[in-house]
Amino acid sequence: MNGTNVVFDTCAVIKLLNQQYDLTALGIDIETSRFLTSVIVRMELLSKRGLSINEERDIEEFLNDVVVAPLDDIIEQKAVKIRRTTSLKLPDSIVAATSIVLDAILLTDDEQLLDLSWQGFRAQSIF
Repeated sequence: MNGTNVVFDTCAVIKLLNQQYDLTALGIDIETSRFLTSVIVRMELLSKRGLSINEERDIEEFLNDVVVAPLDDIIEQKAVKIRRTTSLKLPDSIVAATSIVLDAILLTDDEQLLDLSWQGFRAQSIF
């Protein structure tokens, strides 16, 4: 996937930091792809109870290397539509909307997100 926008959901970040999968093995060109995540993912990562100093450092380093997309009006409106018409919870709806608006592939292992059928939405399993 050359020059692709890639959005990470929370589980994809955690499992990447734990070296449970490899981006190049997924066909993602790490030199030309643009890596992003949602402000919701940032909040979920940093608000984990019992976060160790090392975990927090690793998360902060990851977040410094990606673009953290803010929750703007366009993403908000899309997330509301997704939430109203699917069984996704609001945070997952926001992450899905973020990937749609940014024309990105969402990396996840969340079955609900992988099964989401929505115009413009693309998801890829990390496994």
